[in-house]
Order: sequence, then C-alpha cells, then structure tokens
Amino acid sequence: METKQKDFGRENLIVTLALWILLFGTGMTAMLYLSAHKTIVIADVTQDPEGIVRDTEQDGKELRLAQIADSPGALEIPLPADVKAENLIMENRYMDRELWIHIQCKDTKFYDNASVSADLSAVLRGRYEEQPDGVLLKFNMDTVKEYHSTMEGNILRVEGFLPKELYSYVVVVDPAGGGSEKGFCGYGYEEKELALQIARQVQKDVDLPDVKLYLTRLDDTEVSREERLSLIQAVDADLYLGIGAAQEPSDVNRYGIQCYYNEEFFIPDFGNADLADITTRAVTIAANNRALGLIPADEDSILAQIQIPAAQVSVGFLSNEQERGLLQQEVYQEKLAGGILDAIEESCERIARLREREEE
Repeated sequence: METKQKDFGRENLIVTLALWILLFGTGMTAMLYLSAHKTIVIADVTQDPEGIVRDTEQDGKELRLAQIADSPGALEIPLPADVKAENLIMENRYMDRELWIHIQCKDTKFYDNASVSADLSAVLRGRYEEQPDGVLLKFNMDTVKEYHSTMEGNILRVEGFLPKELYSYVVVVDPAGGGSEKGFCGYGYEEKELALQIARQVQKDVDLPDVKLYLTRLDDTEVSREERLSLIQAVDADLYLGIGAAQEPSDVNRYGIQCYYNEEFFIPDFGNADLADITTRAVTIAANNRALGLIPADEDSILAQIQIPAAQVSVGFLSNEQERGLLQQEVYQEKLAGGILDAIEESCERIARLREREEE
C-alpha cells in the first residue's frame, strides 16, 4: 500500500513538472514572438498634433523606393540598428494623404544609402528629413488609408487598407470654420473654436468598434470646401455630420438646437432629413435643451454638394448670453458630443437594417 502511494506521488510530480515545462515553453515562445513582432501605434492627425514639435520646414531628400513584391499597399522600411519599437512615432495625416514616421536614432544619415520597399502604385513619393533626435520619413499616398504596422527585427512593415476594408461604417465629422474662417463671432467666443472643441470631444468619446470617424480638422487650420468634399469621397463615407453654431442679433433671447439638411437631394429609405431629425432629437435630449426643428440648407451650403446622408447641427446661439455661457462649459460640450455620438450610432443602426433588408 505504501509503495503504491509513493508511485502515485511520483507520477503526480512528473505530470506537474511536465505541465510547468509546457507552460514555460509556451510562454517563452509567445514572448519571443511578441518581441520580434511588435505592433506600432499609428495616430490619426490632420496637422501637427499638440505636444509634438518637429522641424518640418525643410523639403527633405528623396527616399530610394523599390517595388515590393506581392504586397499591395505595403511598405517595408529598414531601420537603423539602434532603433526599437519605442523609438517610433507614426502619424496618419489623412487630410494631406501622408504617412509620417518619426524615427529616434543616432544615425541620421542612414537613409542616404538605405532603400525602402513599397507598393509604388500606392506610395507616390517618399522623403526624409534629419531631425535633432533622428529622422522623419514622409510618404505621399494615393488615397486615405488605415495602417497596421509591425516591427520584425530591424524592418518596419506597414500595410495600408481602405477604411471600408476594416469598418462597416465611415463617418466624416466636420467642425465649422478654421483658420481665417471664424464663423459666427463678436461675443468673445468664436464658432470655429466651439465646433472644434465639440468635435475633439466626439473623437475622444467614440466607442463604436465598427465605426470609423474622420475629422476634417483637429486644430485651428483652414480647410477648404474642396478638401472637405474630397475627404468624404476618399473614405467612401456613409454619413456626414457638420458641427456649428448660430446667432440671431435681432433676437438675443432665441436659443436651442437646430439642424440643417439638403431638402433638394432625395435619398430613399434613409436620407438627409432622417439624419437631421435623429441628430436634432439626440443632441437635444443629451443637452436637456429645446429643439427648434429642421431647416433647409441654402443653395451655397456644402450640404448641397454631398450625395450621402448629410446634416449640420447647430448646437446653440452665441447671441444668447445664457446659452453662450453654457456652450463654453466643458461639461456641456461633453453632453453635446454625447448626443452627436448617439445620433451616429442610431443612424448606423438604421443603415444596418437597410443593408440586411437588401440582402434578403
């Protein structure tokens, strides 16, 4: 009996050791794989993001580009020997159709001789600029894309995808004004500033995994109408939602939320008026304000040139002192942004139901 217990104990010990060896081996394999294949985060920006300053005045030198084999939309970039994943900062500057890669390294002359492999039908041009702490690579792309990247050894591999290849719904959010286009102002607060603050909050709060948001600007940059329309087309957007404000000097007591839409362009099942109605209702409820209804857009409005469901929400009146005070409060802006996101989510659900019906 005692011998059997010893044998049983020995067998348990062997099994336990085997399991620990298997677990250790699996863990080491995973660690080695991850250390060799590091994913690099790529930030979405339209212009220089706050907190990152680079010397970009120089035109830069031309990168040597060689055609990559059997990898549509891809880039394979050799890196200096001392570069690690944490030394890379990548930015998808989609409004400029550019991909920027900032490499922190000692060898700032590395790309004088190194060659980058690329899909030359997607990568139109490559440049590099020496920076105080390394090198900045700039790639001009054929269109707006989303990028996935991995670092394998000293090679950075970047793959480009059209937005619709990764997301079911693409939405362009367009804060009014920018640069010299101040919008309504004269009360110590400019429409362009308000619209941008709310748009940034929308981008910060979005948590819709199947929806991709593109903002036409992230800072006080002037964006032409042509650039806004070009973005809509380039990303094959499903929805366009502008953000702005209103003023009524002849009636400073007027307040509330309203939405503009193009009544001339009819879209079956779910169109401009539907999006405007959903947005007005969602933003009004979220902000606990009052709805002033839907307003047909003027002929010269950007809405008249958009052929997908499109609307522009006016989040309040800058001419109303009380409402202007609310609009300047971060807490109130968060409520407005929440309402806009609710409207986007409900609109995407409507589109999903229409797609399912078409497939039946």
